[in-house]
Amino acid sequence: MQTEKSTVTSENDLSQAAIPEAEQHRWGEPIRGQTVEIEQAEQDFSELSRELSRLSRVKSHQSEEKSIGEYEKQISTDEEQPDFDLSEWIRNDSEKTAQNGVGTKKIGVSFQNLSVVGVDLGSNKAQTVLDALFDGIGGALVKWARSKVPGLSPKVPLRTILHDFNGLVRSGEMLLVLGSPGSGTTTLLKALTNQREGYVAVNGDVIYDGMDHITAKKQYRGEIIFNEEDDRHIPTLTVRQTLKFALSLKTPRVRAVGESNKDFIDKLIDLYGKMFGISHTMNTLVAGISGGEKKRVSIAEVLANRAAIVAFDNSTRGLDASTAVDYIRSLRILTNLTYSTTIVTLYQAGESLYKEFDKVCVVDSGHQIFFGPVNEASQYFENLGFERPELMTTADFLTSVTHPAERKIKKGWEERVPQTPEELEAAFKASKYYSMTLNDIKTYHEELANTGNESLSQFTEAVKLQKSKIVGSKSSYTVSFFKQVQMLVIRDLQYQWQDKTTLKNRIVNSIICAFVFGSVFYNLSLDVSGIYPRGGVLFFILGFNSWVVQVASAESIAERPLLNKHVRFGMVRKSAFSVAKTISDFPVTLTQTTIFFLILYFMSNAHRTAGAFFVALLFVQLMTFMMLALYRAFAVFCGSIDSCLRYMGVLVVYVYFWAGYARPAKDMQWWFRWAYYIDPFVYAFEALTVNEFHNRDMKCDELVPSIPGASIENQACPVPGAVSGQEYVSGDAYLLTQLNYSYTHLWRNFGILIGYYVFFVAVQVLFIELIDYNGFSAQIKSFVTSPNKDIDSRLKYDDTANRSDDSTDCEKQVIRGSLYTFTNVNYTVPTANGAKQLLDHVEGYAVSGKLLALMGSSGAGKTTLLNTISQRMTVGVVSGDFALNGMALSKSFQRTTGFVEQQDLHEAKQTIREALRFSARLRQPAHVPLKEKYAFVEDIIRLLDLDNIADALIDYVGFGLSVEERKRVTIGVELAAKPAMLFLDEPTSGLDSEGSFSIITFLRRLALQSGIGIICTIHQPSAILFSKFDNLLLLGRGGKTVYFGPIGDKGNTVINYISRHAKRPNPEDNPAEYILEATGAGIRRSSVDWPKVWQESEEVIMRRREIEALNQEWKSNPPPQLPENGDDIEYASGIIEQTKAVTTRLWLTIWRTPSLGYSFLYAALATGLVGGILFFDLQHTIIGAQDRSLLMFLPMLAVMPIINSYEIHFIFARNLYELREKKAKVYSWIALVSAYIICIVPYAIICAVIFFPTFWYMPKLSTDSSAAGYGFWMLLLLAIWNSHLAVFMGGFVPSMSAAGIINPLFFVALQLSFGVSVPYNQLNGFFKHFIYWINPAAWMIRGLTTTALHNVEIECDPVELAVFSPPTGSTCEQYAGEWVNSTYGVLLNPTDSENCKYCQYTTGDDYLSSIGFSYSTRWRDLGVSIMFVCLNVFLCYVSYYFAREQRFLSLTRLFTSLKNAFKSKD
Repeated sequence: MQTEKSTVTSENDLSQAAIPEAEQHRWGEPIRGQTVEIEQAEQDFSELSRELSRLSRVKSHQSEEKSIGEYEKQISTDEEQPDFDLSEWIRNDSEKTAQNGVGTKKIGVSFQNLSVVGVDLGSNKAQTVLDALFDGIGGALVKWARSKVPGLSPKVPLRTILHDFNGLVRSGEMLLVLGSPGSGTTTLLKALTNQREGYVAVNGDVIYDGMDHITAKKQYRGEIIFNEEDDRHIPTLTVRQTLKFALSLKTPRVRAVGESNKDFIDKLIDLYGKMFGISHTMNTLVAGISGGEKKRVSIAEVLANRAAIVAFDNSTRGLDASTAVDYIRSLRILTNLTYSTTIVTLYQAGESLYKEFDKVCVVDSGHQIFFGPVNEASQYFENLGFERPELMTTADFLTSVTHPAERKIKKGWEERVPQTPEELEAAFKASKYYSMTLNDIKTYHEELANTGNESLSQFTEAVKLQKSKIVGSKSSYTVSFFKQVQMLVIRDLQYQWQDKTTLKNRIVNSIICAFVFGSVFYNLSLDVSGIYPRGGVLFFILGFNSWVVQVASAESIAERPLLNKHVRFGMVRKSAFSVAKTISDFPVTLTQTTIFFLILYFMSNAHRTAGAFFVALLFVQLMTFMMLALYRAFAVFCGSIDSCLRYMGVLVVYVYFWAGYARPAKDMQWWFRWAYYIDPFVYAFEALTVNEFHNRDMKCDELVPSIPGASIENQACPVPGAVSGQEYVSGDAYLLTQLNYSYTHLWRNFGILIGYYVFFVAVQVLFIELIDYNGFSAQIKSFVTSPNKDIDSRLKYDDTANRSDDSTDCEKQVIRGSLYTFTNVNYTVPTANGAKQLLDHVEGYAVSGKLLALMGSSGAGKTTLLNTISQRMTVGVVSGDFALNGMALSKSFQRTTGFVEQQDLHEAKQTIREALRFSARLRQPAHVPLKEKYAFVEDIIRLLDLDNIADALIDYVGFGLSVEERKRVTIGVELAAKPAMLFLDEPTSGLDSEGSFSIITFLRRLALQSGIGIICTIHQPSAILFSKFDNLLLLGRGGKTVYFGPIGDKGNTVINYISRHAKRPNPEDNPAEYILEATGAGIRRSSVDWPKVWQESEEVIMRRREIEALNQEWKSNPPPQLPENGDDIEYASGIIEQTKAVTTRLWLTIWRTPSLGYSFLYAALATGLVGGILFFDLQHTIIGAQDRSLLMFLPMLAVMPIINSYEIHFIFARNLYELREKKAKVYSWIALVSAYIICIVPYAIICAVIFFPTFWYMPKLSTDSSAAGYGFWMLLLLAIWNSHLAVFMGGFVPSMSAAGIINPLFFVALQLSFGVSVPYNQLNGFFKHFIYWINPAAWMIRGLTTTALHNVEIECDPVELAVFSPPTGSTCEQYAGEWVNSTYGVLLNPTDSENCKYCQYTTGDDYLSSIGFSYSTRWRDLGVSIMFVCLNVFLCYVSYYFAREQRFLSLTRLFTSLKNAFKSKD
């Protein structure tokens, strides 16, 4: 395996102090069945916090970019922290604050008859390009009109999400909400924390110590907050900066005596670092920390708000069991000592977590089926007739009651026990706990009334003392608007500076493009021959800088989720965010535009006076920021990045083309000339142009007539604005005559641009506050067909039967009987400090019919080991011995084994059935009939309980399928290949306890009945889940083995081993939690060197002998059923079959992605219409000939959105292929590239058909069938070539950020060198003699231009005539007739004796000759264009092969090689 440069965080050996045995107990947890006593809890948590204080401080470590899933982050410790008592810290801090008169913010929340109603979106029909077209041509308008007419508007189906909930959570209490995903737990948390956006109605009473929800929303939003499940942070901020930002916006005005703002912030940052074990990450970018650490940062950010009521939605996801316990216990301490109100949902709550709560609310399909003390909930349901299985935790038992397939009913109670959600709710309302709840609420409200809502008054007073003096008393914010802007600006500048990749890309991009532009326009002539290109360079100076900042619109939309979170937390206003963005844009944008301007301005020989230079720089900067404000304002009204980019493309075409450069205003049609005057680019271009040409006299390089010996008095300059008898043309006169530009407009235009800038900034600041972007429901499934139709009835089966341990036909089909062993596995990666070993002599095996669990703390190397033994590592050096069935691994190993990624990577626009069929079609042996493969897929769908949603789109993560459904799809895709081994990375991550139980039970049954060997990493296993595994491989920090061997009944075998060196667990303890805690997982450390203990144990000798014996047995006596596709071939299917399958999938993907396919068609139509209207009915003048030439620039702009969108789509598909499908040997890269080459052609053809009529006939180009036909075919070739260019670029660029550098450079060179923006005759030598001829677009554009201008009669406009006077006594014909006959031009008044009027051209062919084109070459141009289209197809394969497969063109390798070369040179 080749070594590729990659870096990881450093890890050193741990240096720890021994924990006294007295502190190794279970922190005073009450025994099962008893309630949590607050005083006892405080004492226990004091001991816990002191133990936390002895943890080693972890050094800041460097984290650099790595491939997804390649290896896990690891940490190192070597410095002791001073003792830290969390309880004492909080008490002392509260006392100091109280000395300044600040009371405690303590309010509870009560809710009565709470019901939530939402839109029942249920499932949708998958949208296609056809649906988007229908909406685009008026369907959306019709739907909108119908919705406004009474009686015609469709009824919106509604669904009651929560039914009549009641409860009370007092200050200082913790409420645990349990339920399955989709049951309404998140909605309950949102309703209790006043997050009502997106719901139709929230009925009932939610009271916060006497305060209604309206007042709470307006004045105390930041005191009642909801923390969502997903972690949203800016990846290029450090952890310290992230927390400092939150604290700076929540720093109270009144603090402890003598404590400054800085002291307060530093104090809390230090506290949260110690509480959650993230001190070592403080100076590390968020992008460089592990998922578990990100979760802890999210929690710390919530606590930084110091809210009175806090709700956490599944906040332990991604944390290992030990860290989750520490986190919940820390919440317990904070809740007790700060009297806050804490509400938490947990999907996998161990017993030690469950006991920390005071109350529990159980939710079943939106119905409240229990609310009461945590220690009485289990007995309540047991009394109803439900049986609690052995080893099942209380939380798992309560959740299982809501699962018909999982719950167990006592014998004899089958007819009496309530089973439906409605029956369970009725049983609860008939119980004493419901009466207790109502009485508790009544008593609580009476207490509040008797005290005059004293607690609320204290709360409001405490909040008031927190707020800045200049913040209104009714404001929900702590700091002023100006302070918000200040902190947002600081944050933006920090992450811009720390995002080195983007920063370098922007600067490098500007420098390179400036030199390319400068080389094209190098040292422009000061005479009249430089007039046209001089206008071009001014246009491109403005246009390029305005173009590159388009990305701001997409960034604005991408930042909304994080902004919405901070707004919900009461940290910032959305308008403050817009103002801060406007300010923080200045440094980088000023630098970028100035660098570009300086290079191009002086290379092009622009007006070199100080006044002209600074005026030009001023207008370029002003125009750039004005366009930046326009893009951000435009984005405010867009709901998605796709729609924004789609419409933005048309906006950009309008802004640039209507600026007067492509066609002067006087030549535009009067009925659409208003579009010219509202275009801000017009005023910037006029100002820049008049500034350049003012007071400049340009000498004519060729006078008319050019008769030897003629007097200047009888000659004229053939340039608009020239005066007869003068050999110089005034720049001011030229602009006034040709474009109606005047220098007197300069500062008027400056004022207009300032007005535009202020207007666009005001629009974004105002409307971002008014528009609500919340309310979108992500968990909506989209079906290709009706979810209840077209599903074979034979696939229906009883749910409980599926979850039993009985064998099924499908399971019999996938029998493999395999053995996989790995010994002495080492894995190292190169870092800045040398090679780093992530796995250290790991060994183990997986045998058919058994489950092997990989466990360890976060950063121990679980995923690294799984990737390594599954042969999926692509960086670093792997060593060790791997054997399948006692034999060395063959090429087919990756194809014949399944790997379930933790990220659940799929093609989003496939249905579940299609994804499984795709896997079976390409991964099962080629000789198996397709019908048989698909039949097997149907069995897998049934086995995984996916039949009812088999025709639903998988969609993107967070949309469509739930987490559990997506995980089952991932497993199904791998099972469809009939694997010999199955590797799974965290298959239970993000699932609730029942979902986890369902997945692990299924894997257990699969292993037992199918003979598949299964290796699985696991994070937070409950005791019952842990018991489903047969063997355990436990990793310690540094990737070292702590234990490998059988788990034993109830974990006895491994517990016996661990307890030799640690205190034995209590009988009720979860074995998995005990093992992790005892061996020093989480944020604690162990004094025992467990890897050393393992290496010196008898068990390690036994395991090694066992591995040798198993290998020998399987080698000498192979299993009866060997893999059918176990031959030594890399892919199961041939290249043709691969291409057919991938092409079919891609075609459906584009068809089902309206934002992609529709964008292609929309760009063609909209760009064609904009250009057709602008160039409508071109005149037969010289400027009309130039307009026909510039019109040929339009097709290149029309295809730009296609190129960008298709390239991005290809890069994403390429990433999916390289992350999963390539590693699994599903298909080869040739099939991927071929599919993208094939699928874009029909869209290119349709785009050409749509674009051509407006492009060709609205400007009234030649209607001759030969000319029009030629124009269409050349346009079609241009569309196909450009479409394939996206594949070529997508295969070549290493990343999206690199595409940001390469694409503009490539397109600039392409568009400047095809002879339109700069005529061929005026190109510089390198471009003229080389770049032009290898530019495929030049051949196609030349063919279009010559065809459009052939035989076009030209009649000069009066301002285009060269007027001269003949010598006295001569007529115009006598004086210049002979010379005129030798030119392209014509005399309009040959018999006159004065004011001779000369027109330079008579036909379009004359104009073509003047710019170096000829109609006679058009068929040659067509032939060469066809050759280039074919060559481009070939180059798509070449670029991908060398850049992605061989990595010869890897920019990363290139930069690394150069860096190493300089190092060695030094």
